[in-house]
Amino acid sequence: MKKGIVLMGLLLPVLFIAPAGFCAYEHAGERDAANFLAVYPEKAGTKLDHCSLCHSGGSYVDNKGKTVTLGSCQWCHYSYGYDGSGDLTTTINAYGHDYQFNGRSTSAILAIKNLDSDGDTFANEVEIQADRYPGDSTDDPTKVPAPFRVYTRAQLEAMGSHSEFLLMNTSRSGDYYAEYAGIPMEDVLTDAGMLDTATAIRVYAPDGFATDHPLDYEPTQNVYNVRGIYPEAVYHYNEQADQALNKSYGWCDYSSPSCRGRNDGDFIAVPGGLKMILAYKREGAYLDSGILNAENKLDGEGPLRVVPPQKVPGFPDQLSTSSVQNVVWPYDSTADHNAGFSTRSVTIIKVLPMPQGMTDINVYEAGWNYVDQNKIIVYGAIDGTDSNGNGILDSEEGTSDPDPKSARVRQANGADRIVITTSAGELKKVEALNHDDPSINQVGKPVMAFPYGLTKFEITGLVPGSSVEISLVFPGNVPTTASYYKISPATGWQEIVFGSNDGDNTITLTLTDGDPRTDADGIVNGTIVDPGALATTGTPTPVTSSGGGGGCFIDSLGVQSSVGTGFPWPGLALIVALFGLAKFWKQRRN
Repeated sequence: MKKGIVLMGLLLPVLFIAPAGFCAYEHAGERDAANFLAVYPEKAGTKLDHCSLCHSGGSYVDNKGKTVTLGSCQWCHYSYGYDGSGDLTTTINAYGHDYQFNGRSTSAILAIKNLDSDGDTFANEVEIQADRYPGDSTDDPTKVPAPFRVYTRAQLEAMGSHSEFLLMNTSRSGDYYAEYAGIPMEDVLTDAGMLDTATAIRVYAPDGFATDHPLDYEPTQNVYNVRGIYPEAVYHYNEQADQALNKSYGWCDYSSPSCRGRNDGDFIAVPGGLKMILAYKREGAYLDSGILNAENKLDGEGPLRVVPPQKVPGFPDQLSTSSVQNVVWPYDSTADHNAGFSTRSVTIIKVLPMPQGMTDINVYEAGWNYVDQNKIIVYGAIDGTDSNGNGILDSEEGTSDPDPKSARVRQANGADRIVITTSAGELKKVEALNHDDPSINQVGKPVMAFPYGLTKFEITGLVPGSSVEISLVFPGNVPTTASYYKISPATGWQEIVFGSNDGDNTITLTLTDGDPRTDADGIVNGTIVDPGALATTGTPTPVTSSGGGGGCFIDSLGVQSSVGTGFPWPGLALIVALFGLAKFWKQRRN
């Protein structure tokens, strides 16, 4: 199996740098994506703005007799090959074939809009308008969005930590040893409420790369399992390989602090064993957030990276591109090059297979906004039960709570929960956000600490113009010097008086429908919209944005969602510049 590459239309995409404030895919060097977006410009940034519009996945039987199923990205690699020797047309789905047959033009897009390419009884136009794939008979307008969970890095870190020292073995980028810390991927999926029917995950980077991982061990080379303990490994050192000693042809970086004191042949002891982890630290420091550099290559590896150990532990072998192969460990194409399947700056984990009757989220990649905000989304085959309909899955609330007047939302800065209760109406669309989330007006925000981020919710079913009392129970005691700020889309942060400020962990708020100070929509309509944050004196809470990803996002619904069962707002992902398969392989990431 090869690492995924994003294809769209019938040729490879190249990133078009959009003007500031505008986000869209453009694909220089080919006409297919431009043709589609010329007819459907509003679909830029949706899941249809992706290779899956015209390409399908596939499966093959490996040398062990096991069927291996691949997504569209990896299936193109398997069928077409890195050298382009295969037949790319075998990956094109029914919609892609109709488009090609009608001339691969804007006129072709218009000519096939009333066809039912995939034979699911819905015309292509109807499916496109519903953000459903017109070339996939299993995806149609009757399908509902899959449940999802969004995690901040702080929430993941609070769930636990597993550290492991391992070899990251590459084909072309240079090998290295390092210690990564994170949470076992299996634990993330369990926390998200993964269904018993799940078989695999597909992880996405913000530049569009996708890699599949089965839940359980498969003997196929370069297919890394989520569950289980990986084989024990040995530390291998040789002066020939050491980049610091042989700058002209050395290929392994031994400079990590965790390499100190180790000798060639030493057993690598990892408490708890080697596991696939969702890493957030390397050598004790948070991972550098990924950015697209001037060459449209992904630099950096954080804030989160999928790290699979080697299935077949081995030596750090020479670069495949090196002319110096008469070395102790020459390049071995059959070696376990795990680093090439260790997705950097991962933003999405899709749990497969998609449950019956459900469809993908509206935006295919979570994008650079999730990188900037240290977030990741898990969706697909997870438990979507929301007993009280407040927008928080029961798996996140930690209980099956039928009371529509209460919610237990995991605070943005850790694993503990904030309990919200309303005296009237029902709580809806409850979210926990970072204090600097881009959906929140930052005007007037005080230079203070926000220990629990901020909460956002709606109270519906009220008598228009009436008031309600909200109780907020925090994981820790609230200082008597604390303040509470409501946040208006129009005027920004405004301090409001709150009650029960006696030093315990509970405060109360009085909110009035239509009052612009306490109801963010400012309309007397029986619904109160409440984004707000508890602020305390002391060291200001640092911003979560790394500033490197571009901060470009599109909210397809006009509102931001952080948890729940409807569409999330993951935002538009940029596609890495790929000028051809050869260049892609040359730029293949660690």
